[in-house]
Amino acid sequence: MSSRPQTRELGRGAVRSNKGDRGVEKRLAALGGLTDVSGTRLLDLGCGDGTYTRRLAARFDHVTGVDVEPERLAMFRAEVAGTPLEDKLVIHQMPGERLDLPDASFDVVTMIEVIEHVASVEETLAEVRRVLVPGGRLLVTTPNTWFPFETHGFFFRGKRRPPQYGPFLTWVPPLHRRMADARTFTRSGLAAQAAAQGLYLVGSDYMMPPFDRSGVGGRIRTVTDRVERSPLKFLGMALVLVFEKT
Repeated sequence: MSSRPQTRELGRGAVRSNKGDRGVEKRLAALGGLTDVSGTRLLDLGCGDGTYTRRLAARFDHVTGVDVEPERLAMFRAEVAGTPLEDKLVIHQMPGERLDLPDASFDVVTMIEVIEHVASVEETLAEVRRVLVPGGRLLVTTPNTWFPFETHGFFFRGKRRPPQYGPFLTWVPPLHRRMADARTFTRSGLAAQAAAQGLYLVGSDYMMPPFDRSGVGGRIRTVTDRVERSPLKFLGMALVLVFEKT
C-alpha cells in the first residue's frame, strides 16, 4: 500500500451538481487523498452528464468521456458547448467492455460509481488495463458490501423498494444478487478481480454517506463523519480504491 500524499482540492465549487455537491466533493477529495489526480490524458469511464469529468478536467491536458447512455451524453455536450473545456474534451458513446480507444493512451482512468453497473467487470478491467500507459492508474469509487444498506434500492414483489427497507441485504450475497440491480464489492474481492487483469491495488479508503438531501442524515452527519475517521470506517457506504498498471 502506497503512502498517502497530501489531499488536493479538485475544482471545488466550479460546477453545480444534480447529484448533490457534498457527495461529489467527498468522492473527489477521497481520491485526492490517495493519489495525485492529474496527468496528461484522462479517461472518465461512465462519465454520464459530466458531473465529475468537468471537475477533474482542469488537472489534465486532454480528457475523454465515455458512457453508454446517449441522453446523458447529450446533456454533457450541451453543458460544455462554447466553454474552454470543449477544446480539450472528446465524448464517446461506447461500453467499458469494448473501448474503441488506442492501447496505452491514458495516464488516469476514473470509474466513479460505475463499475457496479457494467455488464462484465472482468472485461471492463481488462480494457482499462489495455488503454492505460505502464504505471497508469485506475481510480474507483463503488458501493461497499459491508455498508448495511443497498444504496441503489432493490426489487421485491415486482416493485423497487428504497434502501431503508432492506437492512443488511448486502451482507447476504445470493439474496442481494437476486434482488438488486447493482453490484457491491469488498476491498479484497475487487482487488482480486483487478489483479487477475493486471491492475494492482496501491491505495484504499472508505467513505460514509454524504447525506446531501436527507433531513435525518443531516442530523447524524457529524457522527458518521467521525466514523469515517475511525477503525469502523470499513462500514462506509463506498469503497475508494486506486489501482496501478505495472
